[in-house]
Order: sequence, then C-alpha cells, then structure tokens
Amino acid sequence: MTASVLPVPPRPSRRIVQLDGLRAFAVLAVFAQHALKAPLWMGVDLFFVLSGFLITGILLERNARQQSYFSYFYARRIRRILPPYLLLMLVSSLVFGLGWARHWEWYALFATNIGDALGQSGHDSLNVLWSLAVEEQFYIVWPFAVLLLSQRALALLAAALIVLVPLLRAFATPWFDTFWPIYYLTPFRMDLLSAGALLAVAVRRDRNALEPFRVPAVFALFAALIVLAWLHLHFPRFRAANTPLSNAALYSISLVLCTSALVIALQSKGIVRRVLSHPALVYIGTVSYTVYLIHLTVLYMLWPLELNRYVTAALALAITLAYATLTWFTFERRLIAGSGAGQARTRTVLSRTGSAGSRP
Repeated sequence: MTASVLPVPPRPSRRIVQLDGLRAFAVLAVFAQHALKAPLWMGVDLFFVLSGFLITGILLERNARQQSYFSYFYARRIRRILPPYLLLMLVSSLVFGLGWARHWEWYALFATNIGDALGQSGHDSLNVLWSLAVEEQFYIVWPFAVLLLSQRALALLAAALIVLVPLLRAFATPWFDTFWPIYYLTPFRMDLLSAGALLAVAVRRDRNALEPFRVPAVFALFAALIVLAWLHLHFPRFRAANTPLSNAALYSISLVLCTSALVIALQSKGIVRRVLSHPALVYIGTVSYTVYLIHLTVLYMLWPLELNRYVTAALALAITLAYATLTWFTFERRLIAGSGAGQARTRTVLSRTGSAGSRP
C-alpha cells in the first residue's frame, strides 16, 4: 500500500482472541493427523490463511504509519521464530542424531520444503519444518508487495494469485512423480497466503467489509467439509493421485474451507465466539508455534514404545503442551515483548478504516 501523506495517529488496540482459538484448532488438527492418522492435513492450510491475513495486516499498518518497516518486521520475525527453531534442532540432534546436517543448507536457509521436495532431509520428525519454510519465503517477498503497491493493486494481486495458483499446480503436475512437491513448494501454496492477505486488505479498507459474508461463509465451510469428506470416503487416494485435477482442485477446496473459517472467526458472535475464546483454546493457540514444532519429535520418541495409539496420542499431547508451556514462560514470551509486540500473538491494531493483526 502506498504510504499516506501524514502518518496515521496511534489507535487503541485489542486482541482478537478468536484467532487464537482458531489457531488452536489448526494445530490440534495437525497433531491428530500425525498422532491418529486423521485426514486433517487442512490444519496447515489454515495456518497459511491466518499468516497471510495477519502478516499483511502488520505490514499495512507499519506502512500507513510511516514507521520503521523492514527492520521492525524482520526483527520481530527473528525474535519469534528463530529461538524455538534452534531449540528444536538441538533437541532433535540430541535425540535422533545429526542426520539432518548432511543437508544443513536447507535448515540454515529455511528451505526445508525444497529439501523435502528433492528427498533431501534429516530425521522424519523435522518434516514439520516445510510449512515454516513456506512462510519464511513468503516473508521475503510479500513485504515488498505491500510497500510498493496500492491497496487496490495489492488486492488485485492477491485475487489473481488465488485464481492462477491452482492453474499452476495443474500445469506443473507432469513435472513431478508424486504430489509432494506440489504440496511442499511455496509457488503452489501462495493461493492460501493470498486469500488471507485479501481479507486483510478488505478489512483495512472497511472494518465491516466481511459482515455480509458471515452467513455465506458458514455455508461455504460446510460445503467444503462435505466435499472433502466425500472425496476421502469414495476416493481415499484422490490426494495422492497426482493428477492435474487433484492437485488443482483439492487445495482450492481446502482454501474455501480455511478462508471461510477465518471469516467466521472474525465475525463470530454467540456460541461460536464463546468457543473460540475459551481460555484453554486461546492458550493452545498462544503456544501453537512451539506445539507445531515439537509434536512430531515427541511422537517419534514415543512410537517405539508400541503403546496403544490413543494412549500414545494423549501422552504425546501432554508432553508437547508441557514443553511448549516451559519454553513460552522461560523465554518466548519475553522475546516477543522485547520485540515491541506487547502481549502479542494475535494483537490487532485498529487503524482508521480497518484492522491489522500479528502472527508469529
């Protein structure tokens, strides 16, 4: 967005706690997929949509205020992302060895999604880092788009990506023997991040922009769920088929699901707001980054014990939450506060026409 002639004066801020609750559902879906083999891979897609929304909001706000832009943004990302990441690599090295070091460059450059697409990765417990790599690559490019483009042009770019990326997935399918590169690589997942960004631009221009879409979003969410469930029951290998149709359509259906969920969360009232604002969910959402990083490591530590699947899942969840709690209160919370984020994970700064959020 082009900067205003005059800086936007400071405004009061409020946390959108519903987004913490939504983030909790996302990380619990990922956990259930790994621990119980539940078909809930869409949890990562929900993280992408949330990231697009919240990061774009931060960037729009900083640009409008004519405050420090790149230094603020990247310093904040480093403080939030790097310490838990380095701790995960230390824990993984102590427990599973240094196999990842054979491909150290992917881990050093936050490019493990490329390494995974090429079959060059470390211990399987580190596979979760592919989505972090996608977001980091998004963080390199998107700040320039927000800085250089008007809000209208940014919205058009985001809308164009939502339309073009599924076509890119279909076109690129013959290049790969499996669907995994389509799943892992950033250019093929930009529609999800762009959908969140488009919502961020909309609510900044008009904070009530999403209100007319609250009911349609509910119908769209349930329609997407029904289609995904039907595909899972009748074509269980549809995702693995690696056809232009499966690669183009499946993740677009997930986009509808996740974008609708975000609209519903932002416009939530009554029981939906109460559920998403429940203290337990808000807390899990607050520590979800570390939960996401460590949960697969914990599962790989427990699986050799050959316990009952549900016992293993319950024990892994307890250990994961304990680890995330320890790191949150030991150093993560202080680092976020030190970056100027205040209380932080899902703060929304109300600007003159809309809202901008934050996402570690």
